[in-house]
Amino acid sequence: MGARAIVLSSSDEKLEHAKALGGSILINYRETPEWDVAVMEATAGEGASHILELGGSGTYDRSVRSVASGGKIVQIGVLTGFGPKPDLARLQMENADIIGVTVGSVEHFTAMNAFLTQQAIRPVIDDVFGLDDVAQALTHLRRQAHFGKIVVTL
Repeated sequence: MGARAIVLSSSDEKLEHAKALGGSILINYRETPEWDVAVMEATAGEGASHILELGGSGTYDRSVRSVASGGKIVQIGVLTGFGPKPDLARLQMENADIIGVTVGSVEHFTAMNAFLTQQAIRPVIDDVFGLDDVAQALTHLRRQAHFGKIVVTL
């Protein structure tokens, strides 16, 4: 479809995995703390048209500086917590949007799963744990070494 996926991670191993899945611009944000500058350079100054913002106050300003004209920042998580408010003036100048995402309804979940099945989309599963191993699954999640989803079977 012509999309270029820009993937940021603190792990070169995860970036290589993302590359194998189609990631085309790979940035290790520990090695490149000014990753917003790297995004703008990689896109010839255009920025990213769709940004999945997971960090929160620790990354939001950089996402705002990375968004393309008419782009969208999709707020999914707040891993670094709430804190200082970003300067949103650039969003207005670029006519960009912020979209908040929360957990949807059962109907949304059912529709999503039908779409995934119809399109033969397979999520990346990092590991599967039994219900008796929930503590181990949570420990695995906290280590942040996983790539993809962690599943707990019931």
